[in-house]
Amino acid sequence: MIILLLVAESYHIHAQKLVSKPFIGHSTKNELRVWCMFKNADSVYLKIDNQEAKTFFWHKEQCYKKYLPIICTFSNLNENTNYDISYSFDNRNYYPLITAKTGHDTISDFQFLAGSCAFIPAGINRIVKPFADINIFKQMQRDTAEMMLWLGDNLYYIFNYKTYKGQLKNNIKARNKRKLSSFLQSKQQYAIWDDHDYGSNNSDSLFVAKHSSLHVFQQFWPNPIQQTNNYYTFKKQDIQFFMLDDRYHKYGDDVVLGKSQLDWLKNELLLSNATFKFICIGMQALNPLSTKECLYKAKAEYTSLIEFIKQNKIKGIVFLSGDRHHAELMRIQEENLYPLYDFTTSPLTMYPIKISKRSREYKNPYTIANTHYASYNYGKISISGKNEDRICTIELKNKKGKTIWTYAIKAEELM
Repeated sequence: MIILLLVAESYHIHAQKLVSKPFIGHSTKNELRVWCMFKNADSVYLKIDNQEAKTFFWHKEQCYKKYLPIICTFSNLNENTNYDISYSFDNRNYYPLITAKTGHDTISDFQFLAGSCAFIPAGINRIVKPFADINIFKQMQRDTAEMMLWLGDNLYYIFNYKTYKGQLKNNIKARNKRKLSSFLQSKQQYAIWDDHDYGSNNSDSLFVAKHSSLHVFQQFWPNPIQQTNNYYTFKKQDIQFFMLDDRYHKYGDDVVLGKSQLDWLKNELLLSNATFKFICIGMQALNPLSTKECLYKAKAEYTSLIEFIKQNKIKGIVFLSGDRHHAELMRIQEENLYPLYDFTTSPLTMYPIKISKRSREYKNPYTIANTHYASYNYGKISISGKNEDRICTIELKNKKGKTIWTYAIKAEELM
C-alpha cells in the first residue's frame, strides 16, 4: 500500500507541467507582465530573480479541466535590466521560465509587427478550415521586430462561444498549438479583439456572453491591467499606442466606441506628446466606401473625433486596423487637417477575401495604388530617425515573410 501511494504521488508530481510557453505582455521601465499556462497543478509559484514568490491556485469554477492560465505582474524593477523569471510547484525547487527586459526611454530605431484574423485549427472548429496552415507564425517568429500587435479576431469562436467554459476551452486549445506558442514567446505581445474573439460574427454590446468574454480575454492577454474596460494605451520610446475596443460598447453601425471610450481617447490624445500616435482598432477606421463594419460609418463618433483632432492640433496620428481579410493602405484628406492613413492588415491564417468587381469598394480611390493585397499577410512597421526627422515605414509581408510593398510616412507630414 505504501509503495502504491508513493507511485501515485510521484505520478501526480510528474503530471504537473508547463503546457504553453510563457511570453511577455505589457512592460514599462519598472514593470513586467508575463503569461504562461500549466496543467494538473493545484498551485504554482512564480518569482523574478530572488524576490518573494507569487502564488497562483487552481479553481475549478475558473478553469477548464486542469488547465491553469496565469498572468503575473512584477513591479518595482530597475530600468533597462534583464530579469530571470522562474516557476515552482512546491515553492522549493524552481525552474527557468523566461528572461525578460524592462523598458527604457532612449530614442532609437524600433520595429513591431501587426496582424489580424488568425484562425487556429483546434477541436471541432477544424471543419471550418480543415487544412488551415499556421506556418506564417514561423516567419513572424524569425522577424527581428521586438513586438506584436494583435488587431482582433486573434482566434475564432465558431461553436460553443456563449459560455465561459466554451470560451475558455477555445483559448486553451489555441495556446496549445506549438507554432503559435513559439511565436508568442519570441516577442512582446499586445492585443485587442474584434467580433470573432469576442462573440459571433458582427456581435456588439447586445452579445449575451460579453462579460465572460471580457474575463476570458483578460486571462489570456497580459495587456495593461484593466477592470471593466478592454481599451488601453501604452508607450514605447516616443511612440504611443491607443488600443481600442470596437465590440463591448458597439450598437449597430451608429455607435462603435461609446461615449466613455471616446472621451477617454480624446483625453489621452490631448495628454500625449508622442511623435507617432497609432490608433489601433479591430475594424477599418477610414474607409468612406466600406460595405462592412467601419468606424467611418459611426458618423457622430467619427466627426467628433476628427473635429477634436483639428481643434487641438493633435499631431502624428496613424490608424492600424484588421478584419477585412485583405490588406491595404488607405489615405483620406479631411479639410484643414494633415492626411490620415489607415493600414489594414488581414488575414494571418483565415480565408482571404477578394473584393468583387461589382462592389463600390472595387478600385477604391482612397486606397493607395498597389497596396491592396488579397492573400495571407502581416504588417511590419519600422520607426527610424531622430527627433523631428522620425519616419514610419510600413511594410506588408506575405506568409513567407517576403515584402509585398513598402510605404514611408514622415513625422513632419502629420503636423
